[in-house]
Amino acid sequence: MAKVPSENARLRVRQHRLLSSVCRRNCATRKPLGAVLGPFVAGLLFLVNAVAHANGRLPAATGLAIHPTDQQQILLGLTYGLALTRDGGASWTWLCEQQIEGNGGILDPAMVMTGDGTLVVLSLTNGGVLVSRDDGCSFERAMGLLQAQRGTDLTLDPSQPGRVLALMSTVIDVTDDGPLRYRNIVAHSLDHGRSWELLAELPDDMLPETIEVAASDPNRIYVTGATNADKLQGIVERSDDAGLSWRRTTVQLPRGTGSMFISAIHPKDPDRLWVRVPSYGDIYGVLPARLWLSTDGGASFEQVSDTQGGMLGLSVLPDGDQISFGGPLDGLFVAPSDASAAPSKVSDMPVSCLRWLSNGLYACALETNNPFSLGLAAAPTQNYVPLWQRADTCRPTCPSPSPLEMKCEAPWQQIAPMIGADTPVCDARSSMADGDIDAGIDAPGANLDAGGAPIVDAPDANLDYGGAPIVDASPVTREPTQAARAPSESGCAVTSPDDHRRPWWLVPLLVLTGWMRGPRMSRSLWSRRAKMPKYERQTLSLKNGSA
Repeated sequence: MAKVPSENARLRVRQHRLLSSVCRRNCATRKPLGAVLGPFVAGLLFLVNAVAHANGRLPAATGLAIHPTDQQQILLGLTYGLALTRDGGASWTWLCEQQIEGNGGILDPAMVMTGDGTLVVLSLTNGGVLVSRDDGCSFERAMGLLQAQRGTDLTLDPSQPGRVLALMSTVIDVTDDGPLRYRNIVAHSLDHGRSWELLAELPDDMLPETIEVAASDPNRIYVTGATNADKLQGIVERSDDAGLSWRRTTVQLPRGTGSMFISAIHPKDPDRLWVRVPSYGDIYGVLPARLWLSTDGGASFEQVSDTQGGMLGLSVLPDGDQISFGGPLDGLFVAPSDASAAPSKVSDMPVSCLRWLSNGLYACALETNNPFSLGLAAAPTQNYVPLWQRADTCRPTCPSPSPLEMKCEAPWQQIAPMIGADTPVCDARSSMADGDIDAGIDAPGANLDAGGAPIVDAPDANLDYGGAPIVDASPVTREPTQAARAPSESGCAVTSPDDHRRPWWLVPLLVLTGWMRGPRMSRSLWSRRAKMPKYERQTLSLKNGSA
């Protein structure tokens, strides 16, 4: 008698046929699989977990910049702007995308906070660098060298809190049958972003992605990316004399990838660095990524780990002995920095950014499946203290007339209900306790019983000394569960996903968006010009003498 296939088996067959048909269409148009599957998976995740939306993405923290000498000052990059605290998380103010010239899309700008508290952000719409010295109430554009230049990355020199390095890459030539040519420059500011000087001009045959300075040797600078003609030809540009001269190494990237991103440099060894190699076209962070390690200054690499989804966070312990990394689909991992042992998973937390400092590990997470968007733990296996939840945000009060008031008041009316924030303008209210945040109160497992379950026998058993809830981040094997509807610490209602109508049209919209944003093989000069930012098209028009 023939065996009847189970429902699970039939489901797997249907899934295989669906993926096969997607792959055939993808191969026929020579588009990266990430450009098709990324939006599709993101849309499915939205339908499962969506609470509020920011540029088609879940509202979440995507980047982290911390003051080089004062860990109470934190700047968060969000899918819908920036969030800033000067008091260790006791209060947070929100800066809208319009204020920082975000492009309203899927890209988030690079940002740093200098030693005097200045905020430096890349503009995604008009090019160049924006600088604020009044907590974001106003931003000034850096004039001169960086004007109308497309920025790709910013970094702070660990040895000089007032020195910022900017990596700029702007299209300078488009031909009908050849690769784009870029003007690639490295500029630096020695006065907290007030003035900028040209540090180096890199070859025009590469598309750079990231720049970093070694903490143990400020003369060692790395720039990584890929060639214009072949996205599988990775590039490492290395300078040993603070940018005066550069040495290039080319690296063959695996099929299905597209570039190299510096994730970290060892704090004591400038020759040891980690780079992330994501799937090509993975604009949503849902496709596999690889982690490579170099011990010879970028001359060669070996793969030390990988993730099934995007690897959005990696950081090194200040003493250099361990690394932590993770992503929204894989959770949080810890491994020895010398790759002497395999990484171990320590949490299912959906990671979107990481930063390991002397006071502990900062972690961004997706709040729909996690009780915080930013938390701090003394160690990866210890309990996390929430530093920021989406509802703990307000629109700052700025002196009138304020550009922030004019640009952000209307967007705040739309964002506030989505994130559960009921305070229109910042005041003394806060969900966080006053004073410093202590993330090192409990020893590992202090709030767990012998079976690994949280101990909740006392009313305040899960509160730290400041009254903030302690979140268990010990090793887990259970699947993350959706948080129940409950008021936030600030008294604002946290809305469950079931309270929102999940629009069926978002999945095809995200697929279409990814399809249109994905790389095309067209050699049409018009179509290639049309994909450039407005300020780059204007630069080419002036160069060619056309309007």
